Amino acid sequence: MAITTESASVRPVRRIFDGRTDPDSPVLLREEGGAPSCDPLVDGVFDTLGAAWEFFRTVYGRNAIDGRGGPVDALLRAGDPEPGAARWQGSRILLGDGAPALEAVAAQFTAGIIQHTAELESYGQPGALAVSLGQVFGLLAKQYDLKQTAEEADWLLRQGLRPSAAEATGSLADPARFGQAAHMGAYEETSGGDGGVHANAGIANHAFYLVATELGGHAWERAGRIWYKALMGYASRTTNLSAFRYATLGAARDLDRPTDVVAKAWSAVGIDR
Repeated sequence: MAITTESASVRPVRRIFDGRTDPDSPVLLREEGGAPSCDPLVDGVFDTLGAAWEFFRTVYGRNAIDGRGGPVDALLRAGDPEPGAARWQGSRILLGDGAPALEAVAAQFTAGIIQHTAELESYGQPGALAVSLGQVFGLLAKQYDLKQTAEEADWLLRQGLRPSAAEATGSLADPARFGQAAHMGAYEETSGGDGGVHANAGIANHAFYLVATELGGHAWERAGRIWYKALMGYASRTTNLSAFRYATLGAARDLDRPTDVVAKAWSAVGIDR
C-alpha cells in the first residue's frame, strides 16, 4: 500500500535486512528513499511494513513502533519463522522465506508497541493478553486495508502466503474451533507454552469480537479505539484479563462509548470483575 497524502508530513523509516549470513550483522537490502530491490520478497515486505505503519499512524496517531518515528526493521530469511509467518525480536520483525500477510506484520507491530509501552509479561494471563492484542490489531489492520465493516469481516486469523479460509489458524468469532479458549471456564492452566498464552488468548479475542460486532461499523474506529486506549492508558506489565476488562471499561468511558456493551462482552467470556 502506498503512503497516503494525509500521512505525507510524517513518513515511515523502513529497513529490510538479509539474515541468511550473519543475523547479528545483516546486509541491508532496502531502506526508505532507496530504489526497489527487484527482489519480490524484499519489495513486498517493504510495502507491507508501510501498510502496517500507515494503519497505526492514521487510525491511532502512533508514529512507528516506538512512537517517535524510529526505524521499522525487518530481518528476512532469518531461518526461524515459518514461511509467511512473523515474529517480534526485541527491535525488529523476523521473517522467513515467504511474504507475510499484513495481519501477521501488524501483529508484530503491536508486539513492539507493547514492548515500548505496557511491557506486558510474556507468561500467563498478561502473555495471553499480549498475544490477543497482536491478533486483534493484526485483523484490524487487514480490515482497514480492505475497508471491511465488522459485519463484512470473517474474523479469521491467517498467516499464509496467499491467505484463504482453508489456511485459517484461528477465529475471534469461534476460538474453540481452533483450539483456543473462548471462556474463562476453559482457561488452560499449564506451565507449557508460556502458561498457555496462545490457547488462552482466545478469551480476550472473543470479548473483542463481541464488542466489535455489537458496535458495528468499522471495528478499527469503534471497538479498536477502546482497546487501543486501554492498552496505552491503563495496561502495565502484570495486567491480567480481569484488569484489562476494567481498562476497557475506563477507555470506553473516556471515549464516550457504551460501557454496557463492553461489560456484557466480558461477562459473556466469564469475566465479570
